[in-house]
Amino acid sequence: MSGVFFDTSALVPVVTEQLPNHAASHARFVSELRRGHPVCCSTHTLAECYATLTALPLPRRISGPEAARLIEINFIGKMKVVELTSADYGKAIRHCADAGRISGQMYDALHLVAALKARCNQLFTYNLSDFTALGGDRIAVSVP
Repeated sequence: MSGVFFDTSALVPVVTEQLPNHAASHARFVSELRRGHPVCCSTHTLAECYATLTALPLPRRISGPEAARLIEINFIGKMKVVELTSADYGKAIRHCADAGRISGQMYDALHLVAALKARCNQLFTYNLSDFTALGGDRIAVSVP
């Protein structure tokens, strides 16, 4: 399968008009769906989206119920959601350890493992340097 993967930094702006990256992320998301490409994220990505949406310091805050509705309507059912196993988490941990990566880069490693598991050929993120540091040479990485 050849598809595209959105990490949290690229997926949250899809549904958040108040963010400066909204137009680009939304356009890319809609374009990939219209082309019939598998558009993927992971179970972990959905959890991160909820956490991020409800914590964003926006002029108009997003409530828990609103964040859940945005995720359910826009992502669940439209995207291929990759479920990560304990073995997948082990791969991500080992990848970080081997690459000398620490702390929150673990979460980027989870996105990378999920994208590779889904056999995606493209990963969209606004954290390009994090994926470069993780050795994202096994998949094309770019901003939406």
